[in-house]
Amino acid sequence: MIQLPTLAADQPGDRAAQLAVTQARRSEHPTRTTWGPYDAAPAHDYWDWQAFVVDGEGDLWIRLTGDGPHKGEWQLRGYKLRLPFEEKSKPAPWQDLAAAYGPLTDLPGDWYRERNEILEAVAGAMSDMDDILFHAWGAHRLGTDREHGPLVDDDARDDDIVRHAQNVADRLTQQAARIRTALAAAHLVTPSEHTS
Repeated sequence: MIQLPTLAADQPGDRAAQLAVTQARRSEHPTRTTWGPYDAAPAHDYWDWQAFVVDGEGDLWIRLTGDGPHKGEWQLRGYKLRLPFEEKSKPAPWQDLAAAYGPLTDLPGDWYRERNEILEAVAGAMSDMDDILFHAWGAHRLGTDREHGPLVDDDARDDDIVRHAQNVADRLTQQAARIRTALAAAHLVTPSEHTS
């Protein structure tokens, strides 16, 4: 449990809130590193394997690489409602990022893999839905002379309609299960991250 009065006793309001979130993050995610407002910046080579951090509000920041003038600085991925576009797109050095939006927490080591599994599951579901809709809309051409039409239509027998409807339901159920499985296994950054 976080003891806010103790933390806030000798700190300005924003700093006390950052310290409270830092303590909460460290308790909630003991295997991940969290940097509070008074912690030293990580060594440059720490980021050889890690390119993202989560700020105190749960937003994702990416470390810029390459040879540009902002190499090693951080840029917001996504959208903060309270920031104008110019501020959102402006890279920030670590110290400024930590002071304005800390604490900063690195991501789980399997975040990249789990995120890609979810994206692949969604892509598979979209492909199946496209295929189902393609056949449901009637005759189409695929860039060939072969016509594609609906799998069932108004003149179809009831057993054909039932068979087709069951096939569509099964395909969508399988895709939905794949997405739910990937989501359940993943440790992704969500807006509620800053409260835990």
